[in-house]
Amino acid sequence: GGFTTFSTFSNDGLMLIKQGFYGLFALYTLLSILLGFFAVLGGSILGKTFKMAAMKPSKPFSMPPVRIVSPTLEGQAESSKSLKEWFVTEETVRGLRFNKQTEESIDCSYKSITNCTFSHVQFNNCKLKATHFTDVRFEHCDLSNISFAESSLFRVEFISCKLVGTNLPETILNHCRMRDCNARYLNLSMSKINQTEFATCDLRNSDLNDCKLTSVAFTDCELVEAEFSHTPLRGINLSDSHIEGIHVNLPDIRGTIVSTHQAMDLTSLLGLVIKD
Repeated sequence: GGFTTFSTFSNDGLMLIKQGFYGLFALYTLLSILLGFFAVLGGSILGKTFKMAAMKPSKPFSMPPVRIVSPTLEGQAESSKSLKEWFVTEETVRGLRFNKQTEESIDCSYKSITNCTFSHVQFNNCKLKATHFTDVRFEHCDLSNISFAESSLFRVEFISCKLVGTNLPETILNHCRMRDCNARYLNLSMSKINQTEFATCDLRNSDLNDCKLTSVAFTDCELVEAEFSHTPLRGINLSDSHIEGIHVNLPDIRGTIVSTHQAMDLTSLLGLVIKD
């Protein structure tokens, strides 16, 4: 490349001399040399600048703190009917307390539940698609294998509930709390989860693939064999949870806060073999 460039430059200069353009030849030669020199100098300076920027350590990412607003529960009356019966006549159920009853075969969509408490309620074969929950508390309830697909939960609490195999794919959780829950095989795939805490929950084999997590806390949880593929965990603190066998992609685990012991368990994602 250098030889062809120099030969082209020389040939152009020779042609100018043969044609008698001596002044133009001098200007062409001077500008070619000067411009070439300054182009190389500029490229060298830019190269050093980019190299220094790449070597500069990036600031550690800090996940915004979790500040959950608890549900506003006030003026609730004891419900005289089941939730299924209310949905026959009402689009929005509000201001009620459901206690020690069984909800059977609810199948509805686009309903709303506001300012309600469910205590010791068992849900069997229920589907509440695209339902809006606002200021709702579930305590000591069994919601196993029911579906809340495409629903939105705002200021919702699950306290000491059974959520085995509960389906909440493509849901929006905002200011939610799960505490002391058995939530094995919980499905939260493709959900948007913000300002939410999972505390002392059994989330083994749960599906949190393709989720977007913002200000989410896992406190003393069982996350063994949980699925987090394509869910960025940067800034998420997993250091006091059990994460053996967690399924996650290497790019998504970067920036996750883990303990020293957990870091050793995660070396398999890097393809490393530890030798004593």
